[in-house]
Amino acid sequence: MPEIRRLAAVMFTDIAGYTALMGKDEQRALAVLAKNRKLQKDLVRKHHGEFLKEMGDGTLLCFQSALDAVRCAMAIQEAVKEVPDLNLRIGIHLGDIVFKEGDIFGDGVNVASRIEQLANPGGICVSGQVCQTIKNQQGITAWPLGKKKVKNVEEPIDVYSILPGESSLHRKNAPAGQS
Repeated sequence: MPEIRRLAAVMFTDIAGYTALMGKDEQRALAVLAKNRKLQKDLVRKHHGEFLKEMGDGTLLCFQSALDAVRCAMAIQEAVKEVPDLNLRIGIHLGDIVFKEGDIFGDGVNVASRIEQLANPGGICVSGQVCQTIKNQQGITAWPLGKKKVKNVEEPIDVYSILPGESSLHRKNAPAGQS
């Protein structure tokens, strides 16, 4: 199969505390994982995305639109609020990706995975590229977290925390708990 390259909004999700839950109650952890998978697949499809793969308790998702990715992430976080032990961290980056031999690669994938690690449980972090694409959209607030140096990425990345609410970008101070 030939290599296919495209620009995409790449989303990584991860269940915060999953390893500890698995150590305490394997059946509960597996139930949480199944609930997460079903919730995400339904919402990703609704927001015109692709559910690419699972990696343990994490998922890799892809969207043709950064706005669709952010709205999907917000919908996912809203949906999991009432599910015990399902505390997700979500990261989104807009970048070049490569589909090859049934897998996905590229800087866009790597950066999205690093941004996800910066999100608080229940939070969504996005790169500056995503923030620029979604600016002035109703119902989305982006709080700047500053330039962040992340593992194995040469240049620091502008990172923003996404919160539901009125449209507002480039606030001076992040809300409590965001860093």
